[in-house]
Amino acid sequence: MDRRTFLKTLASFGASIALPIDLATASQDEVDEAWIEAARTWDLFVVGEYRTLWYANFEEPTTRYEAYGFCEVSDVSESIVERHCDMYEPIQQLYRDHLRKQDPALEAAVIDELADVNWLEWYREAKGSDQSAIESILDSWLCDAPDPCQEWEDYYANGDAQGAAYTRFQREDSELMDALGIVVIEGDCPGSSYFAAQLHTPVEEANRIAAERGWSIRFVYEGEDIVRYDRKPVV
Repeated sequence: MDRRTFLKTLASFGASIALPIDLATASQDEVDEAWIEAARTWDLFVVGEYRTLWYANFEEPTTRYEAYGFCEVSDVSESIVERHCDMYEPIQQLYRDHLRKQDPALEAAVIDELADVNWLEWYREAKGSDQSAIESILDSWLCDAPDPCQEWEDYYANGDAQGAAYTRFQREDSELMDALGIVVIEGDCPGSSYFAAQLHTPVEEANRIAAERGWSIRFVYEGEDIVRYDRKPVV
């Protein structure tokens, strides 16, 4: 859902948000300013297939820094490095270069064997220029866009609208969850990669309950024309 539609949908519910005088003709800067302010206060979720919830105002991350909420390379855990060949292979190559500098007489086969066995320990203990080179590799990886298919173990929690909703409701208190009929699913069967929050209450009823209790959260069905809410807003 784009920012203009997000604002229009919230307005159709009677949400208390500051909007440009005419949302349809407002400039993109005006829309962006209103969106930032509204997103701080209001949560809007799209209800999709299997009752799955998606964050309506979610914007797909363009870097892994954004996708995983990392601020610096030190946020990358050792387990993440071990899982991704586009990080550990360049680090292994750095270690090979390090070994060659230490002993130019080492045969290539010996260097490869040492790199396979000892690279992780070297990665943990690297200092000076070696550490800087490793940090450059990690930073390059974090600056690239994530690959959802290859990185689902890390990506699912924050990388897309479904994962963002899942993470949001993991932190929610039980009163709201129970009242609205929201359930968090962490794999619907052994080995499943389906992690999601689901709404088990009809959208209209969930919106009515949220409005009555003063909660700044609303729901819309996937692909639904928001004009229906303009006719009979839930306030």
